[in-house]
Amino acid sequence: MKKIYLIKKNINIFFIFFLLIILLITDLIFTKYDFTHTFLIKPNQSLNKITNNLYKERIIENEFFFKFFVVLSMSQKKLKAGEYKFYNNNILQIIKKIRIGDVHQRKITIPEGLTTKQIIKVIKQSDGIIIDNEANFRIKEGMLFPSTYFYVYGTNFNIIINNMKKRMELTLLDAWKNRDKDLDLKNYKDVLILASIVEKETSLNYEKSNVAQVFLNRLRLNMKLQSDPTVIYGIEKELNNDIKELKKRDLDFKSEFNTYMIHGLPKEPICNPGKESITAATKPSKGDLLYFVANGKGGHNFSTNYKDHLENIKILKKYNEENKN
Repeated sequence: MKKIYLIKKNINIFFIFFLLIILLITDLIFTKYDFTHTFLIKPNQSLNKITNNLYKERIIENEFFFKFFVVLSMSQKKLKAGEYKFYNNNILQIIKKIRIGDVHQRKITIPEGLTTKQIIKVIKQSDGIIIDNEANFRIKEGMLFPSTYFYVYGTNFNIIINNMKKRMELTLLDAWKNRDKDLDLKNYKDVLILASIVEKETSLNYEKSNVAQVFLNRLRLNMKLQSDPTVIYGIEKELNNDIKELKKRDLDFKSEFNTYMIHGLPKEPICNPGKESITAATKPSKGDLLYFVANGKGGHNFSTNYKDHLENIKILKKYNEENKN
């Protein structure tokens, strides 16, 4: 009788213990962890170090079971270095992410119209991009395509730059291939130069084809382009200083980029233009536009003759006076 009692007692203890194990494992498997910041695994880190760091960051609640499941799935030598982001993941999903190298994708957005110098500065300030002694900072103006680029932690600076160059080359080649047949530009380098000026003159996409028309008409008539952004670029390049406001005396600054003084296009682009500006340079609107001036509302008023242009300047001055306060 006593023996039967002990057997029953042991069976009950076993089932209670077994039930606790099942509950613990179930909790580990089905518990979700909201870990919204990133976690970095360095190259050649040991399983113990990875486990300890995960526990310290409260990504996992139990170090033993994490290592147990890693060993059980034979993943101890397959955990990949990189930056990870865990959101609503359980312990098995966390292990799987690290095993397959499902690393967090960072992104960097380069706006249209930045100079190469400005773009390099943005990239340098972006966390997770590695700049080594072989980083290439000698990049021609206008050859970096502005867009959003995705990368993983530890990506080399040159990889980002090369991707931007390839995108710009492909965009230019495509635009040149599909250009208007009567386009008065020699090659896609001229397209890039004109597009860079269009980019700096207006941020409104619907205006860009008109701005391109004005400059192409002026080139055809051997008129000076008289573009303020080219003057600003020339001064900033020469003096290595940013200009907050262009003054009348600045128009006399001698520079290869001052289109108030030189005929034709500058020798180089003045910024890195976007696709819309490049398209506008190869497919300008048709007409006889020769002038444009700001309208005070973010856009421009266009005209075909100097008399109407002067009238548009008066309209701008009147608008500015009325809205001074």
